Amino acid sequence: MKTRRSPFAPTLSVAEGILETRVVMSGSTLHHGAADVAAQGRTATTLSATAGTLGQPITFNVSVRAAASAGSPTGTVNLLDHGQVIETLTLAPTTSTNPNFATSGASVTLTPQAGGSAYYFGRHAITAQFVPSGSFSQSIGKSVFTVSEPGYTTLSDGVQTATIAPGSGPGIQAGQTANMLYTGYLAKNGHIFDDSAEHGGTPFSFTVGAGQVIPGFDAGTVGMKVGETRILRIPPAAGYGGTANGPIPAHSTLIFVLTLESIS
Repeated sequence: MKTRRSPFAPTLSVAEGILETRVVMSGSTLHHGAADVAAQGRTATTLSATAGTLGQPITFNVSVRAAASAGSPTGTVNLLDHGQVIETLTLAPTTSTNPNFATSGASVTLTPQAGGSAYYFGRHAITAQFVPSGSFSQSIGKSVFTVSEPGYTTLSDGVQTATIAPGSGPGIQAGQTANMLYTGYLAKNGHIFDDSAEHGGTPFSFTVGAGQVIPGFDAGTVGMKVGETRILRIPPAAGYGGTANGPIPAHSTLIFVLTLESIS
């Protein structure tokens, strides 16, 4: 076992939905009414977002419209989360269903990096800011999307598991070494207490069933296939119990997103 810090070692003191359900919630803030949009370069921006569960990709679609006489809007759109730009999109003309308007659009799918951060369970607000070129005016659109909990399978010790991306080959068994990328969240608030990104993005290695990690991490890993991504929900009794461990408070339920890189 590597000597780097591991919050899973038992020697240290130590949020329900259906996977197939995709929640789509969209909304927009139009800074100009229909009459204004029909005037010199006025624009209106609409944003929608499609999300699944924790660790899965999120797709954003943006549409910007102007009066048909002004032509399709040109420029870029910044996607902002709490005022911070997370992606910049370049618009391209699209077909409008309304002859009075010309539209442009763009889309992007953001895929969380294995072992890194991702949008946690719950509702999240994103803003699309149209940055025009030429004589078009600025406008913004807003969207709220929901990251839902998956449909878990509950093990005998109360640990819950859900595969959110399939792997291939035989499942890992006790006695084999798992080389794993992981992100650990506190279930109550989504705070990340440790992840592979903090360790240079290198996999964490441990022998399954050898007691090198907390019981829930051990039990929830069995059967994973190479390339598989799995969510674990570990109750305190299968984690660190009533003892605090660094950033993990006592009696904490833990959420892990795991990707099995290889078996050795």
